[in-house]
Amino acid sequence: MAVLRRIARPLLATPFIAEAGHALRSPRPLATGTASRAQQFGVTVDDPLRLVRLNAAVQIVAGGALALGRFPRSASLVLAASLVPTTLAEHAWWKEKDPELRKNEQFHFARRVGLFGALLLSAADTHGKPSTAYRARTAAHTSRKRAHRATAKAGGHLHSAIETVGASMSDAASGAGRAVNSAAESARTMLPGQ
Repeated sequence: MAVLRRIARPLLATPFIAEAGHALRSPRPLATGTASRAQQFGVTVDDPLRLVRLNAAVQIVAGGALALGRFPRSASLVLAASLVPTTLAEHAWWKEKDPELRKNEQFHFARRVGLFGALLLSAADTHGKPSTAYRARTAAHTSRKRAHRATAKAGGHLHSAIETVGASMSDAASGAGRAVNSAAESARTMLPGQ
């Protein structure tokens, strides 16, 4: 699986790096499209050029990290998050009236949805190790079991100590009672008239 990951990650990162590089080289057409799509959604974008460049920079950094295997789960999540607004802005096929353009946008939208799914799989890949959530649950369960055992053991020791103290007190009281009886017997035998 390690070899497959080393091959698949750069392949998954390639479209993001390529599209982001193109967006950095010529951001104006994308910025115009972004502003018009944002207005269709009822959102006003103050500086669409800056937004396109920022998104491209994020995609290049996250794509590079994914391709190199550096923080691949986080990089996949960042790419997935950056993919949603760009897909909605660039490939809103439901807004197209022309059947040919609509079909083309549907194709690109479906391709982006597939990339989104691949990024989610990449983000969930734990390299065969248990996830952080699983390890946290297991550690909490183990801690609870250890605490329960320690409490039961301490309770057993306390019970034994109480029994020992109780037995010692009983023995001491019994011994004291015998001593008093013996002293009373001795005193009776010394009394005149007995």
